[in-house]
Amino acid sequence: MPVLYLVFLAAAFALDWPQWLRWGVIPLVGVLTWLLWPRSHRAAEPGVRVIRVPQLAYIGVLVLTFCVFFPFVGWPSLLWPLLLLPIVVLLWVERTRTTVTPEGLELRTVFGSRSVEWARVAGVRLPKRGAVRARLTDGSEVRLPAVGYDRLRELIAASDGRIPDVFAQAEEAIREQSAAERAAAAQDEAEPRPTGE
Repeated sequence: MPVLYLVFLAAAFALDWPQWLRWGVIPLVGVLTWLLWPRSHRAAEPGVRVIRVPQLAYIGVLVLTFCVFFPFVGWPSLLWPLLLLPIVVLLWVERTRTTVTPEGLELRTVFGSRSVEWARVAGVRLPKRGAVRARLTDGSEVRLPAVGYDRLRELIAASDGRIPDVFAQAEEAIREQSAAERAAAAQDEAEPRPTGE
C-alpha cells in the first residue's frame, strides 16, 4: 500500500497537476492509505488490557476528510488549514488510551502520558459527562482517557478487583432496599387491624 501511494505521488508531480489539486488530493489519498493499511496487532501481555477509542472512529476520520476536502477545492489558497483537521483527529484516535497493567494505570492522551500506581487509586467517579475519573488517595482525580460509562465494566474487570465494582454495589443496595420493603409490607400485614364499632 505505501508503494502505491508513492507511485501516486510521483504521478501527481510528473503529470504536472495544478497545485490546488495536487495539495488537495495528496493528503486525502494519504489518509485513505493510512486508514486502509492493515495493522499488526502484537500479542497482548498477560494481565494487560488496553482500552482505546473504538475503531469505528476511523470512519469518522474518513467522513471528516471528505467534508474538509470539498471546501478546500473551492478556495485552496485560504482553506488549506482545513486539511489538518483529519490529521489531528486521527492522532487523537490513535493515541488516546488507558492501559490497565498489574502495576497500575497508564494514561495516554494526544499531548502526554501519565502512570498511576494501584496503591494510589482509591476508586472511580462517574461524572455526568465525559470520561470516567479515578479518585486518588490524596483526594485528587485523574481523567481516564477513552473510558466512558460504556467501558466502565471493562475497566473494572481488567483491574482484577483493585477498582470496586460499582455495578455490584448498586445491585446489592437495590436488593437490600427491596428486602427491607418486603419485610415492612409483611409486618404491616401481620399487625391486627382495629375493627370499627
